[in-house]
Amino acid sequence: MVRTNNRGTARRAPQYLGHSNFIMMKPLKRFFVSSLSDSGNRFDHAKTILLDSHQTHYVKHVLRMKKGSLCLFFDGSGNEFVGRLERFMGNQRCEAALLERRTGERSDARIQISCAQAIPQHRKMDVIVEKAAELGVFELIPLVTERTVVQISKEREQKVIDRWNRIARQTLQQSRVANAPAILPLTTFVELCQQFSRFDQVYLFHPSEDAQPAQEIVRTKSSRVARPTDEKSVLKPRRLLLIIGPEGGFSDLELKGAKQNKAHVVRLHSGIMKTDTAFVAATSFFKASYEG
Repeated sequence: MVRTNNRGTARRAPQYLGHSNFIMMKPLKRFFVSSLSDSGNRFDHAKTILLDSHQTHYVKHVLRMKKGSLCLFFDGSGNEFVGRLERFMGNQRCEAALLERRTGERSDARIQISCAQAIPQHRKMDVIVEKAAELGVFELIPLVTERTVVQISKEREQKVIDRWNRIARQTLQQSRVANAPAILPLTTFVELCQQFSRFDQVYLFHPSEDAQPAQEIVRTKSSRVARPTDEKSVLKPRRLLLIIGPEGGFSDLELKGAKQNKAHVVRLHSGIMKTDTAFVAATSFFKASYEG
């Protein structure tokens, strides 16, 4: 199909050349679906999914998408597909066909970053969850320390974690990260120290003069991360744990326990950051240092 522009010059209308070669004129809208796994089998292009009533309302009345519109569907576990809206069932459900699997951002990551974040006040943890999803954090561990002010009861814990998971999924709909961070149960500092063996390196951030500058220690550690020499190279991501304290910082006992369990006590600079600022700065710094 050929059209003319304002100057009278012929131009070809954009087309989609089959399922394997989509020509995207603009980023597609992304929607979370609970499971898109094909169990390792060859994916059937005729497979369809149903959007729930909330998503259907958003697609139909907010975005005003029509039958035949293309979009992306992901499940937060690395599965992502290009899909096409097939039919609307009133305002309650919308059926979509999955056309092509897409590769998520994390497929070539050389590093897996887990963050243990002391739960801050005033629902700042909601923002931290959002930033963790945007930055591609592998795991987020809500941390309870001696100086943590916020108290979450066992009865409320699952409800709060469910809310954080919803925030992470909503964030992924607007980003190009395929995997949502795994949000673990609330963990005490003692319990966290017992998990250090799961990681290759553990970094605890503390703004003291005797803390080692992170730039110095990473300069040595990151140089040891293998880099691919050809397309067949398969790299096992290194696992890092970053520990960010509460507004009042870590206690002397917690610092001693971390050091006894071989954690590196580091600082980003000589100043003091708010805990949510420290989370973004530390995560961004280590991703850039190991993946850049």
